[in-house]
Amino acid sequence: MSFRIKIWLALCAVGVVPLVVLGWLSYQSSRTQVAEVVGRMQTQHALELAHGAERFVATGAATLQLSASYLPFDQLRPDEIAAVLAIPYRQFPFVNAVAVVDERAEAVAPPLFERSPQEHPELAGHEAVDEAALELFSRRIPLEAALAARVAVGPPYLSPGRPAQVAVAVRIDGARAQVLAAELSLADLQRRVESLAKAGQVAFLVGPDGGLLAHGSPGGALGDDERALVARGLREAAPLVRTVRRGTEPWLAAFAPVPRLGWGIVVAEPAAKAFGAVERVKAYTIAWAALGLALAIALGGLLARGLSRPIAALSEVARAATAGALAPSSAIEGDDELGQFGRAFNHMIGELKRRDDEIHRFNEELQQRVEERTAELRAAQDQILRARRLSAIGSLGAGVAHELNNPLTSVIGLATALKRDLGKENPKLQALELLIEQAGRAARIVSDLRQFTTHEQEAGGGQFSPEEPVKAALACFEDQLEAQQITLVRDFAQGLPQLQGAPMQIQQLVAHLLQNAINAMPHGGELRVGVGGVEGDAIKISVSDTGKGVPKELRERIFDPFFSTKDLPSQVGMGLALCYGIAEAHHGRITVESEVGKGSTFTVLLPAAPPRGHLY
Repeated sequence: MSFRIKIWLALCAVGVVPLVVLGWLSYQSSRTQVAEVVGRMQTQHALELAHGAERFVATGAATLQLSASYLPFDQLRPDEIAAVLAIPYRQFPFVNAVAVVDERAEAVAPPLFERSPQEHPELAGHEAVDEAALELFSRRIPLEAALAARVAVGPPYLSPGRPAQVAVAVRIDGARAQVLAAELSLADLQRRVESLAKAGQVAFLVGPDGGLLAHGSPGGALGDDERALVARGLREAAPLVRTVRRGTEPWLAAFAPVPRLGWGIVVAEPAAKAFGAVERVKAYTIAWAALGLALAIALGGLLARGLSRPIAALSEVARAATAGALAPSSAIEGDDELGQFGRAFNHMIGELKRRDDEIHRFNEELQQRVEERTAELRAAQDQILRARRLSAIGSLGAGVAHELNNPLTSVIGLATALKRDLGKENPKLQALELLIEQAGRAARIVSDLRQFTTHEQEAGGGQFSPEEPVKAALACFEDQLEAQQITLVRDFAQGLPQLQGAPMQIQQLVAHLLQNAINAMPHGGELRVGVGGVEGDAIKISVSDTGKGVPKELRERIFDPFFSTKDLPSQVGMGLALCYGIAEAHHGRITVESEVGKGSTFTVLLPAAPPRGHLY
């Protein structure tokens, strides 16, 4: 009897595989159905909590709006307003503080709150509010939103020793822009969430940013899986059901959004409790599979007496191959099915070894190519995004510069003519000179905007030596470098190719970089300026300083217009934006390398000019 027939008889006699497959399918089907039922229940609990939270905040907002509508705040004195605020404060225990503020966020009358409400029986349910809590409440009032939309709810917040709070504001109708604001305590929501924990579940109330506002669980913290569930639920604003891990145990969690507030509710239950009956089906399946496996082992022992040695040899080779040692076996000989199988197996091992070596070489090459292409794509994407952003800002700047240029010119001209008419002893002369100075500063800002827009266009021009604009820019700062005790180090390569474009724009670019480097070294240092080539196809201009450096989180923004890290009020943040525009106009790019406390290096890469054609 052949080996194949013996294996067929063993599989038909035992039937382990059908048993395992049927048991596993039954387990998966039952688990899926139970998960759907329990998930719907969890989602229903979460939705009930979410609707309760929305109703609570809506009730507070409606109560505040009703108070603002029937109380004549616009006609009352500050002392009368303070007395009237006691009506909503004493009527609703979930209101911790109430105040009337104007459009500048200043209190029209003293806000109403209580530092020790436990000393007053009529204030039962109110929470104590100290100066720190009152200050936090005043910062969280959604003033602008309430003035625009009449009723506004601010984001929830936490303060030490108190449950989560939320500020609600209502616009007061009248001649003056005023807002009635109240701090609502979410203590009632905290108690509802804690009540679920007593039933063997856990629950969380989270804010729009995923921060924990109320909880009913040991430890009071979200796990990694729960944070991921919250982030996705807040992003999609829809109910979700997921299996998460709390500690080492799986839990079935449901997320429900709080409509119109951007909050979220998470309710979770241990998976062992939800899937108890299903797990018993799994245990029965494993038990019967183990019994079938034992029967197969016993029957296989009877059938494998003459096959154990060659099979063991092949198993040893297979285990070695799994570990990476691909070596053929010589333990199987003969012309029967086992001999043919052994020769085929050895051939397979040889082919696997050959292909494994090829795959390893290919993977190494592919990994290297992927890393190179990824770096190139990331750099190109950053370049495109920055170019689009600067193009949009440039278009805006062109319109602003066009509209402001003529009024500023008129102001400066009229002020200068008026200055000539005033005598030197006139007391208004100093104010007029300050007016001319500030108008001139505004004119320079407008000029920078126009230059930024102009540099966004493609630069033509002629060919010139790259050292010329750099040397011209350095000549403008010689006195300033000497006055600030800054050491200048030049590193100019010889025999560099020509540049194509406008040399005055390149000089302006280098001048802005030099000015930034000098400003970064107010107490002296070393300024290194270099001009070199890059494989004969490009020119590299570098400006390095030993100043304070640029933090990593600001490097992506330093080329944006009007962004500046300098403390001088005269600096409007257009220098590096102009540098970026000039580099782009010359088909180049500018990069920065910086380390805080050690200095910065700005590098400008510009393509070399094409060689001039000759006619013969």
